Amino acid sequence: MELLTFPFMQRALIAAALVGITAPAIGIYLVQRRQAIMGDGIGHVAMTGVALGFLLQTGPIWTATVVAVLGAVGMELIRSRGRTSGDVALALLFYGGMAGGVMIINLAEGGSTANLSSYLFGSITTVADGDVVAVCLLAAFVVSVTLGLRRQLFAVCQDEEFARVAGLPVRLLNLLLAVTAAVTVTVAMRIVGLLLVSAMMVIPVAAA
Repeated sequence: MELLTFPFMQRALIAAALVGITAPAIGIYLVQRRQAIMGDGIGHVAMTGVALGFLLQTGPIWTATVVAVLGAVGMELIRSRGRTSGDVALALLFYGGMAGGVMIINLAEGGSTANLSSYLFGSITTVADGDVVAVCLLAAFVVSVTLGLRRQLFAVCQDEEFARVAGLPVRLLNLLLAVTAAVTVTVAMRIVGLLLVSAMMVIPVAAA
């Protein structure tokens, strides 16, 4: 217990607890929709946001949040309009996000792909106070959505046609689910890394 007297361990514990709550909370809905690896696709897009943060010399968490949300919304719009299947839209996120991140980070002053490593693989013991504040705010949004709208989200995930007949705003709920998944990815990227976010979403749900 002596370790918990150190500030860096306290920050790490808070961040880990928040990720442990938020990731499975959204993972329940993604697994029901058969989009278990959606977190991977959004994670690759978030790489572009992290690189953009280094380029603009701003907080990478916030730029990653914006880019991840835009990517998730784009994927959901492509899927819902039926122009391509969900797995093709996900593949576009995978490869486009990875390529964008590598290209942009090399444009940043003194930038290299090494700057992305703490976001790709996580670095829980180096989480700063600002990171904890950002994670708390984003986690509060995720928990509010997943608990407050759980009945509507479950209905949409189970049967979109039934939800539409019942008068639910299916497209809006689908977009909200995509946005919430994107926010969850950015919550977890500094703690467990973008490459393992999907595991945090899926494995607890599968084990249950």
